[in-house]
Amino acid sequence: MLKKISQAVDKQRGEAVALLQDLIRAPSPSGSEAEAAEVVAEGMRAAGFDTVRVDELCDVLGTIKGSGKGRSVLFNGHIDHVPPGDMVDPYSGRLMDGTQFGVEGEAVYGRAASDMKGAVAAMVTAGGVLKELGIELKGDLKVAGVAREEVGGAGTISTILDSHFLGDVVIIGEATNMDIALGHRGHARTDVVVKGRSCHASAPDRGINALYKASDLISRIRSELIPRLPEHPIMGRTSLTVTKISVKPDTSNVVPEECSFHIDCRNTPNYPAEQLQRDLNEVIASVRAEDPELEALVLPTQLIRGDRSFSGFYTDPEANPVVHEVKQAVSEVLGSEPRLKVWTFSTDGRFYSWMGLPVVGFGPGEERFSHSHQDHVRVEDYIQAVKTYAWLACKICGVE
Repeated sequence: MLKKISQAVDKQRGEAVALLQDLIRAPSPSGSEAEAAEVVAEGMRAAGFDTVRVDELCDVLGTIKGSGKGRSVLFNGHIDHVPPGDMVDPYSGRLMDGTQFGVEGEAVYGRAASDMKGAVAAMVTAGGVLKELGIELKGDLKVAGVAREEVGGAGTISTILDSHFLGDVVIIGEATNMDIALGHRGHARTDVVVKGRSCHASAPDRGINALYKASDLISRIRSELIPRLPEHPIMGRTSLTVTKISVKPDTSNVVPEECSFHIDCRNTPNYPAEQLQRDLNEVIASVRAEDPELEALVLPTQLIRGDRSFSGFYTDPEANPVVHEVKQAVSEVLGSEPRLKVWTFSTDGRFYSWMGLPVVGFGPGEERFSHSHQDHVRVEDYIQAVKTYAWLACKICGVE
């Protein structure tokens, strides 16, 4: 059966690549996914999905119904993307020589190619291949092309809470470079507000420059806190970085009376968000001991976690036989054994995992190209992903 699937996908190579290009050509920054949602929905209809629905948030929910005798599999991928910035021709979806990106073979270029329209198009195409071959599954095959992942996951949350669109096994298509991802670190974030005293910029000594004070504090965070962030045996090292800074008043001829900066922390189970807040307050106290004028406040830590102390997740292969099933299926398609790892970034897989569902990640594309000016996916990896998703559906759902 795998051989038939592989041959069918190879035969549809051109159509499969065209679907991905069409999807990339539909701009879909978070909150504006309607055009891309219609491309996905139309792709599902053309592929023969039994039900296709687009909800109010522009989540696309498609199902190929099984006989009811097997497990269901849910493929999840997001159709929104971060702004293209000054990326050249971000919505071209053009075929390019991969050597420009340091990879072999042809590549499809464009914003969200790797994060993660390549996987979404592969999921839809995989369903169509099974339909074309007349392969009847025992369990349902479901595909959720979700909106607003890049801004907190509202799309996936809606498909769970409002549409109850779930599966017995969940496959997240975020980029894994054709390896298998079992989880990721948590995400804690906070803002630090530094107070000063404004005055005319022509006489800076009359005031207290909040921007200078914040700069000193950021330097101390970099030199004292970041080097001692802990390592976790599975999740890797906790990371912390300042991503935004702003002043008040935002005027060129006034010494700022307030400066705030945003901290993005990707934490591990041995560094809870509460510890981040404690450590930041310790750094502030250390700087204040040298500079009594410093007045700074750490705002309550925002956790992308629902009601949990750790916002990441991990699907333990020792406790979840599904991991070995997926690993075997991927190996059979690729002809080599995939590596087990964790993602560097966060994914919507956390929401399913928190519900107790087994979640495994597999997708074309490399993390290092996500959100970058070199956003692309190798055509060969994309085609192999189509074969893998179709084969995973057969293995997980069972075939009549």
